[in-house]
Amino acid sequence: MDALLQLENELSFTSFDHEDAYCLGQMLIETIQTKNLKPIRIRIVLHHDIVFQYLMNGKNGDEWLNRKQNTVETFGHSSYYIWSINEQTHQYEKYIHDDKFAICGGGFPIIVNHQNVGCCIVSGLTHNQDHQIIVDCLKKFKVQCNDK
Repeated sequence: MDALLQLENELSFTSFDHEDAYCLGQMLIETIQTKNLKPIRIRIVLHHDIVFQYLMNGKNGDEWLNRKQNTVETFGHSSYYIWSINEQTHQYEKYIHDDKFAICGGGFPIIVNHQNVGCCIVSGLTHNQDHQIIVDCLKKFKVQCNDK
C-alpha cells in the first residue's frame, strides 16, 4: 500500500490545466486503441468540473465514472488504494454496496503542489486494468510534458 501512496506522489504535478486534461484524455484513447483493448469510459475532472469525458463506441452511461469520482474526491486517494486498504482492513466495507462509491480501481487523483485538484477516471476494463492504464498514461504524460 505504501507503493500506491508513493505512486500518487510520483504522479503529481506543479501545474495541470484543461489543455493537459485534453492531452491526457487523448493519450488514454490512443493507448486503448493501440493495445486493442475493450472500449472504455474516460473522465477527467478539475476543481469539480468535468473538463474531459469520452465514452468509446459501445459504451453508455456514467454511473461508474460518478462512483469512482466520488471515491477519489471523498477519500483523497486513488480508488485502487481504497480498495487495497479495504482488502486488508475492511475499513471501507460499508461503502461496498453504496451506489455513490466504487471500492475498486479506476479513479486516480490529480495532485498539483500537494493538493488534490481533480481526478482521472477510467471504467470498462477489469478494475486492475482501469487503474494501470491511468498510471501508465500519467507516467508517459509526465515524460512528454517535461515532468510538469
